[in-house]
Amino acid sequence: MLKDWWKLFRAEHALMVFIAILLTELVVAGELTTSSVLAALGPVFVTLGAFAFNDYSGFKSDSALKRIDRPIVAGKISRKQALGASLILFALGNALALLFAPLIGFLIVVFFAVFSVLYDLYLKKLPLIGNVFVASTYSASYFYGNIIVSNELNFFVIVFITMAFFSGLGREFIITLRDVEGDKKTGAKTLPMILGSKKTITLASMLIYLGVVASMLPLIKSFYLPYLVLIGLADAIWLGLTLLLFVKVTPLSLKKARNYSLYAMGFGLLALASLVFA
Repeated sequence: MLKDWWKLFRAEHALMVFIAILLTELVVAGELTTSSVLAALGPVFVTLGAFAFNDYSGFKSDSALKRIDRPIVAGKISRKQALGASLILFALGNALALLFAPLIGFLIVVFFAVFSVLYDLYLKKLPLIGNVFVASTYSASYFYGNIIVSNELNFFVIVFITMAFFSGLGREFIITLRDVEGDKKTGAKTLPMILGSKKTITLASMLIYLGVVASMLPLIKSFYLPYLVLIGLADAIWLGLTLLLFVKVTPLSLKKARNYSLYAMGFGLLALASLVFA
């Protein structure tokens, strides 16, 4: 049962959000406080709630695709349970941000909570707009972590915001390509339907390459070997998954690319962690 809830929440994403925020706070301020950690939990709960609502609202599309890996489709969790959990998590996330984050941090959490619902109901059916919103959630963790502890944006944080947005947008195009058949049945008009698979992969790859270029910018300020090694591993995975898709686009290769991208993001977080000691 716990495994099913983990799948519903896609909890690995929330964990990465939490780590990204905490590491950003450390890079900027050099320390963590009780209030900064509690503030970091706000976006974590909103992320969990957003994925639960995503499965609740996407039940028709997931059923059409026979996505039995989704707990609701598999009958492990009911739609009512998913909706209830989503609303509770949204409330908890916003409450924590209100209590422990500065005003702009609270507004960011509210914005993403509201727009995650709008995304599932409307934005995901529109070409590009929905993808851009989701990509912004990748970079928001770094911005949020920065403003929790400082009003000035740190250079390294700006780099990670840029890197996360471009690579995240590329990743979202790949994921959208994977969901084309289900999206067609729900009346969505996504970018892959307009461009086709080859052009979508090309565009996604170009965005990922921009993210890779951005990842090298910290080396302009200082040559730090641990960062270079870790970000090099992340970039190698990003480049590898684009090559995988250039060779052949199949449901299996798209699934592999999605999973590989999580590994790349993980190494990216390790690279950020190394900057704490730079």
